[in-house]
Amino acid sequence: MIKDYELMIMYTPKLKPEEADLANEAALNQLKEAGAEIIKTDPWGKRMLAYPIDKLQEAYYYVNYLKLDSLAVKDIQASFNINEKMIRHMFVALDSK
Repeated sequence: MIKDYELMIMYTPKLKPEEADLANEAALNQLKEAGAEIIKTDPWGKRMLAYPIDKLQEAYYYVNYLKLDSLAVKDIQASFNINEKMIRHMFVALDSK
């Protein structure tokens, strides 16, 4: 079943801004290969974290809006979990009205 999702990804601050943009593009390409339709991306830039994650105090934030088959989310999350550039990611299913 195709659903609307909001995907927030936080990238390590060890990257340069251009490298963070490229990392997010790579994630979006991976989503497209899984059949996702990318609606838009909001780059929030580098921000302070509410609490340290792996001794890091800040991260690059990207909020991506997309349509994706709900069965593909689990596989994508598994590959995102092993991506060393990503600190955290979270898929949120949006209400379709």
